[in-house]
Amino acid sequence: MTALSSIVIGNESLLVRCATLWLERGHSITAVITRSPEVRAWAEGEGLKVLAQDTLVADRLAPASVDWLLSIANLSLIPEGLLSVARLGAINFHDGPLPAYAGLNAPVWALLNGETRHAVCWHRIAGGIDEGDVIEERAFDIAPDETALTLNTRCWEAAIDSFAALV
Repeated sequence: MTALSSIVIGNESLLVRCATLWLERGHSITAVITRSPEVRAWAEGEGLKVLAQDTLVADRLAPASVDWLLSIANLSLIPEGLLSVARLGAINFHDGPLPAYAGLNAPVWALLNGETRHAVCWHRIAGGIDEGDVIEERAFDIAPDETALTLNTRCWEAAIDSFAALV
């Protein structure tokens, strides 16, 4: 297996779990970009470079170049300058099936619309919001008594499972 380099960007525990799996598979992380104190603390504990998530982050990375940019539990648009540091491309996690549930709050919209199935996706970042090609997806049934909390938890679990396959 060829070791790959990455920059990870995001603000939730999902980033920590996926980044840990990435490292366990022998890959490297050049930088963690986050607004989250918890993610920052984890990354610093791992000895990783941490950068604040703001509009100047690409400038602070220059002249960095990595294989992949991984956007995990990141709800902010990524500046083009940051996307350009990834030689092989950028991948985003989305907590809903694409293209049907692009955008924010996909699990809640699925529940409000009475869906019986849901999915999470890892997709290339290209075009507009959540428009890139889906690389990995996990679909599952929505239980009749599902709540936003339980569906979000199931999305988190499916994200970990599908990220392992993605790596």
